[in-house]
Amino acid sequence: MEPQAIQIVSPTDHGLERAKVLASPYEFTMATRAKWEMIVADEDMTIVKSAVEEIKIRKIELQKDLLAILCAFTPHPLVSVVRVGSGVGVAPVESDRCIEVAYIVGQETGEIEKDDLLGVLNILPIMFTREARAPVRIRE
Repeated sequence: MEPQAIQIVSPTDHGLERAKVLASPYEFTMATRAKWEMIVADEDMTIVKSAVEEIKIRKIELQKDLLAILCAFTPHPLVSVVRVGSGVGVAPVESDRCIEVAYIVGQETGEIEKDDLLGVLNILPIMFTREARAPVRIRE
């Protein structure tokens, strides 16, 4: 597959930073072994129905070549987790990363308490089926 020019967008203290890179899609195989990681609130928060918020969660350390997929079922009566992130920008699967925030949407108005279970991640090991090329920065 031919490389494509794309922009990687990352937050900085001064706004968004865009880096133009050449990247290629690549194939991978998922293992039949997996594990569950709990997404647990690390702060108290008031959530309003239909509001989207960022909440601090207990850190989840992921080694490289592990894929994190949100479980479709929501264990919390007030919120659904729609995304998790490092809180500091791009976290590619080919490097170790740390998940520290969850982005939630309010199903109802109410109080989230520290230590509430918000959701579950399905963690699956992957193996690349062909040599993956790291994105190459394009100078402009």
